[in-house]
Amino acid sequence: MAPIRGLIVLLGLWLYRLARCVIAGLGLAALIAPSLAAIAVLLCAALELQWALRVLAAFALWRLWHWPVWAAVLAAAPRLLLVLPGLVTTWLARLRHPRARWPAPPASPPPAVPAAPAAPLAPGP
Repeated sequence: MAPIRGLIVLLGLWLYRLARCVIAGLGLAALIAPSLAAIAVLLCAALELQWALRVLAAFALWRLWHWPVWAAVLAAAPRLLLVLPGLVTTWLARLRHPRARWPAPPASPPPAVPAAPAAPLAPGP
């Protein structure tokens, strides 16, 4: 049962990415010729330019289907919901704890290791 569940999850993810490509193609077709839009979306999918497909899908959902901007961005890039809290806390930590303005102290030179005397060479035959 577990392998079938795994295949169903992978199929769902694949269908989601395919739907995002179709929506991105529709959004790009509203701006340029549909044939050029199809070529551009296929090129983006082949080159793994997922950020471009996400932006185009969000644009299509916002402009063509009149979704609110936040919902369009969330539908096109759902992991953004998980990443945003970390980005906000990092930004706030930089505000509360800025970097020091004085220069860093110079690095101390490595300790000198005395060279060991070379072993005497054995006389040859």
